[in-house]
Formats: sequence, C-alpha cells, structure tokens
Amino acid sequence: MAVRIEAARREETKSCPPRKRSARSLAFQQAWAAIPKQGFIPDKSDFRPESLAPFLNDIYLVEFTGEAERRLVFRLAGQTIRDALGIDLRGLSYADFVPEEHRFHAGKSMELMFGPHPCGRWIGKDIAHLDGYREPVELTQFPMLDRASGTRLILGIAEGFGMSDRHEAAGKFCFECREAERFIDIGAGLPG
Repeated sequence: MAVRIEAARREETKSCPPRKRSARSLAFQQAWAAIPKQGFIPDKSDFRPESLAPFLNDIYLVEFTGEAERRLVFRLAGQTIRDALGIDLRGLSYADFVPEEHRFHAGKSMELMFGPHPCGRWIGKDIAHLDGYREPVELTQFPMLDRASGTRLILGIAEGFGMSDRHEAAGKFCFECREAERFIDIGAGLPG
C-alpha cells in the first residue's frame, strides 16, 4: 500500500502561464506513431524501448486500472523524473500525489484515451514540492494495451523536471494546477 504524501505547501493561487506543446512532445508523438499496431492502439508486445531511445530518461509508464484510489499505478519512470522528484515511483499510485480533494477524480479523463475514439493526451501542470518550490511540467501521453492480460497502459514523457539547480528533490511533492489539457488525434478523431 502506497504511503500518502503530505500535500505540498501552497503559495497564493497564481494562474499558470499559457502553455503550448513543445517540439519534443511532437517528436514523441511521431515516435509513438511508429510503433507497430493493429488499429489505433499498439500492443505492449510490439513496443521496443530502443525505438524511443531519445526519450528514455523522461519516459513513464502507468497502468490504468479504473479504480479511483489506484487508477494510475506507475510501472516505471525515467531517470530524470526519479532524480527530480527524489523518489522511485514504481508501484505507487498517482492519486497519492494529488491534493486530497482531487484524488477521487485524478486521471479520470484518461478513460477517453481508450474509448470509442482512442486518443493521446497533453497536459501542462505544476509540481509543488513540500519546500514550496514549484516546477511547471508538460506531460505527453499515449495509450498502449497489454492484450494478453487485458491491461490498459499509458506511455508518456514528462518535460520540465530538474530545470533548476535551486531545488533539491526530497521525495515529497504534489501534482497540481492543471492549466491545460488537450486530447491528441491518433487517427480515430477526438472524443466528443
């Protein structure tokens, strides 16, 4: 069972600056699109990590269970993410790192990634560390299936971690301030 992480101290509410998808996000989409697939979503057995070599330090893989408290369980996180957060996320739930009032709905919109119009997802948000340091990050995510087990997976990259040497990671943080969320057409159109 994952240990609950204390919510990070919050500064006065500030609006996040407008964010746009980066060139790296677009390049990750192209690399994901090159994974062999039948239909719109690739099978985990067709995924080769070396095909995403330029992104491996920033990559993460989560299992999408659909259960509120353990909806998104981290299976892996790249070195840049681990270093910037000061924790290995494997086996932990994303819900453990969001403010208490948002845990029930955390990651719920990811259901659309596996719906009638499968799609990718791009998010701009802040990571608030316990010491008050705020870090804007950009997440680019695409669906993947493990058809043998029926498991839904989300493969993504995180950009923006560790961009400042003013902060030392301590393993206590909170995902918050989702300023932007956009769905990405992977050939099936966008959810309605």
